[in-house]
Formats: sequence, C-alpha cells, structure tokens
Amino acid sequence: MTGRTVAAAEPYWDRYYNDEFVVGMGTESVLAALADVPAARTWCDLGSGSESLLWSVPLTANHLIAVDVDPERLAILHRYAALERPRPAYETALKICGRSRDDFTNRCRSLAGTIVADCLDTAGPPLAPESTDLITQFGLLGLTATPEHFLDAWWRAHAALAPGGWCAGANWVPASSHRTGRVALTEDLYRHAFTAAGIKPQVLRRVSSVDPQFPSLWLYTGRKQ
Repeated sequence: MTGRTVAAAEPYWDRYYNDEFVVGMGTESVLAALADVPAARTWCDLGSGSESLLWSVPLTANHLIAVDVDPERLAILHRYAALERPRPAYETALKICGRSRDDFTNRCRSLAGTIVADCLDTAGPPLAPESTDLITQFGLLGLTATPEHFLDAWWRAHAALAPGGWCAGANWVPASSHRTGRVALTEDLYRHAFTAAGIKPQVLRRVSSVDPQFPSLWLYTGRKQ
C-alpha cells in the first residue's frame, strides 16, 4: 500500500507482518490465487509498501520492481530483502504455499529495484516498465476516491502490461467506505476496468475477513488479451 494507509510505515509493518500469521484476514485466499499465476520474467508491484516479498512467496518472477509513493516503506522492503530471512508471518505463508526458505531467499534476490511514484496520480506516465509480464497491487486501488478515479488509476497501472501478461491484486473494503473517503468497490466496477484495459478476468470474487476494520476484500487475477 501507499502512504495513505491506516498507519505509518514502521507501525504498519509491525502490526500486520511482524508476528504470527493471522488466519481469516483474506491473505490465505490471496496467496492461493497468486499460486495459479504463471511464472513471469518481469514483475512490477504497484503501491508495494514494504510487503512485496509476502506476495512473492507463491509467485515465480525473476525481476521485481516495487513502486510506492513512500520512500520509507521502500527502504523497509530493501532492508528486509537484504536479510533474506522470513519473519513469522512469512514462515506461515511459505508453509501454506509449499515453499522453502531457499525459495524465499530467491524471492528476496529477485528485488531488482524500487521506484518512488504516486500510483494514484492518474496524470502521470505508465508506472511499470514497458511490456511487463506481471503487474500487481495489494490495497492500492481501494484507496481511490471515486469510481472514475478507480478506473483512471487502473488504466494507468496496467498500461505497460505485455500482451498475454497477467495482473493480480486485492483491495480491502473498510467497514464504512463513505467515512473513509474511499471508493465503493463493486463487481461491475472491476469488470468495467478489466474491459477498458483489454484484460480478461480469471478470478474475481469478494472474500470475507475477520478484521473488523476491513471485513472483506475483492480478489482478482486477469490476463491481457
């Protein structure tokens, strides 16, 4: 996620990714969906925050670029990748996905670079390098303010996706969207976004979560036509 999340970089990192894996928050469903995404040569994670390496566990990608508006979150990601040692929540993710510590080491070494950019600014150039094989976002597009903002941000996010390339992501739904100023996410909105970007959805469903602040999330994967 970007700097517009519910907590600053270090508190957010510690709250959600430091201790034991919390079952029922939708992460298991996201990991399972990502496991079905084909191997990719290049992967760009938009609004990555510090968490790209969690989502890397079920994926196979040789070259990861993480993009976020917050340099502090990207610095956390760099430091964590350099350690090559999974935290407790990541250990559980490895078990869920049938991956080893050596696999995680390879995921850490796949981090090829980071880019500081506001992924919700729809006026900028494409966020990913041209012809990227896999583009993901986890929590980013749920921070848009209106359906129009969501659609414009989606378009910019996927503009560089290669033909035949894949996208995947998840957006958590707050208990009261109107109080947070976030867009109200719907299946129709996602399908409109997929169609406009020339992407065929493979998975699109709403998943329940035990987090009272975010009681559900939208999960998707898709392939560029």
